[in-house]
Amino acid sequence: MNHLQNQVSPYLLQHKDNPVDWYPWSEEALKKANEEDKPIILSIGYAACHWCHVMEHESFENREVADLMNAYFVCIKVDREERPDIDLIYMDAIHAMGLHGGWPLNVFLMPDQKPFYGGTYFPKSNWVQLLNSIHRAYREHKSDLQQSAEGFADNLNKSSIGLYPLNLNDQQPIIPDCLELIVKGLDPIFGGTHKSPKFPIPSLTHFIESLPNCSSSILELQDLQLTKMAIGGIFDQVGGGFSRYSVDSEWFCPHFEKMLYDNAQLIRVYALAFQRTKIPLYKEVLNQTIGFVKRELRASNGLYWTAIDADSEGVEGLFYVWTFEELNTLLPYDKYEAFYIAYSISKNGNWEHGNNILFKKDVVLNGEFKRAFEILNNSRNKRVRPATDSKQLLAWNALLAVGLIDSANSLNDSNLKAEALILVDNIQKNFIVEDGFILHQITYVNQPIAAFLDDLGALGLAYVKSYQVSGRTDYLENALHVYHMIEKHHTKQHALYNFHSNLNDSLIAPKIEIVDSVCPSSNSMICEFYFWLGFLANNAELTIQAKEMIASVLEQAQSNPIYFANWLRIYSEWIENPQAIIKYNPLHIAAESLMDLGKLCIPVENQANNFMICIGDRCLAPCADLSTLKEQLKAI
Repeated sequence: MNHLQNQVSPYLLQHKDNPVDWYPWSEEALKKANEEDKPIILSIGYAACHWCHVMEHESFENREVADLMNAYFVCIKVDREERPDIDLIYMDAIHAMGLHGGWPLNVFLMPDQKPFYGGTYFPKSNWVQLLNSIHRAYREHKSDLQQSAEGFADNLNKSSIGLYPLNLNDQQPIIPDCLELIVKGLDPIFGGTHKSPKFPIPSLTHFIESLPNCSSSILELQDLQLTKMAIGGIFDQVGGGFSRYSVDSEWFCPHFEKMLYDNAQLIRVYALAFQRTKIPLYKEVLNQTIGFVKRELRASNGLYWTAIDADSEGVEGLFYVWTFEELNTLLPYDKYEAFYIAYSISKNGNWEHGNNILFKKDVVLNGEFKRAFEILNNSRNKRVRPATDSKQLLAWNALLAVGLIDSANSLNDSNLKAEALILVDNIQKNFIVEDGFILHQITYVNQPIAAFLDDLGALGLAYVKSYQVSGRTDYLENALHVYHMIEKHHTKQHALYNFHSNLNDSLIAPKIEIVDSVCPSSNSMICEFYFWLGFLANNAELTIQAKEMIASVLEQAQSNPIYFANWLRIYSEWIENPQAIIKYNPLHIAAESLMDLGKLCIPVENQANNFMICIGDRCLAPCADLSTLKEQLKAI
């Protein structure tokens, strides 16, 4: 009997009718493996994952394959977004085995949860062969497998992240050299990284946007990427929003799943880029992406769902692509020839199976074809929609709140700012429960899942950003609660924190996450949160902790700056190129009177003498009036 029927994860529920006797990650499943002396198949994926669907259809829905799995293994299904702590550990194990990671992630474990082999997607014939091979090996060479598993488990438990803390006080400027390395890793033709598939990496674009007096050559590469993404197929020209990545190196063919975390971060990046450039394309993409998440991912409780699937009717991308015949029926070629040219539409299709992906070779605003897009939207809305993953995750909702606040500032949109603060209030209402317990997701089966480190980092930054733009002291109080939850429930290794909360069930190894990939690393978010909270709450201990965190990773960041970009941005903003921040008393000073200063202004109700300028580790003397403040700014 399959044990997934009562789960709340949409991904697990996708597998509830498989003939495989799936268990969720649970004490029951782990106990069964020990009692029956069977190895575990741990299969990890997520609801919007195309290759997860393929492997399900080929293998997990097949009775013959299921019988093999049920006879020889205890089979556990995990939603990587519901339990990212489990995914992080076993993805690390796969990498330690010298194998490529990805999803679906299929790992073979001994009954004690220690891994000995694995991989990602396996075609049915390969999977069947592997099942038989591992069954024989477990029966005939169990001690060898156990020894191998012990080795991998020991490796997972070692402090293998290579920390060599640097003395920040003696540090010479590093950002220029890091930028040189970054430029070498960027594509001068299409922007972004050289390789394919090509992921946006918002932390990197955010880092570049944050740099003061950035060179024109780097900004050209930045604008190249943002423009190519905006006109490419990775951006849904019809409905707005970005797909998770581009299969090719030209941003043309997307992997069609749309994730909240990508769009939340790209909203922020395009907001900052528009603030810098006032390029109309950026504003259009920003508005269309915000429109997409509000229209297609917002739930009735005011929070946002996780993702939209790549597949519909069992076909990847079917919802998003068009044949020439379909388009010609809706938009007659003789009347809309300019549209066909602008969006690279071919009679034989510009993609596979005669389909067209709408993409632009040159910059054209979608607003110039408003009527055409209204017709296409109406037609597309009659199609069978891809499934929506209706999980609501704390970290991704908090990232969106920050993106919306930055967008409101960039667009000077008070309504959008109000919506962003309502989202933060809804986060507080739904994710913070009895006794201040903070949830990772708002639904659960038996036991609530406690917030992970990325949840707390993103939430803390959302509270900080909300406090900055509103002056509401309850946001600062909530941020302090987040800090106490981190210190109480996340163990430290050197200066860095374990991703896993001790409020959740124990796992075989800690996981210290430091690499900034498609999302900023959890520890880098905590570091930035501590810098801000130390500054706002006048807490020197927090500032010292933040410095210790960044000192511990700085050597690695210099060697691999693309994948430590969030750390480098924080280092730049707080240490190497500290920005001038103005504290002001909102009881006496109107925020509107400070708008022309061009500096970050933070409301602090107990601020003496109305104003105080702080830069890095030092603050200037408080002053009482705007004229004195402006004189101080001139002297900086």
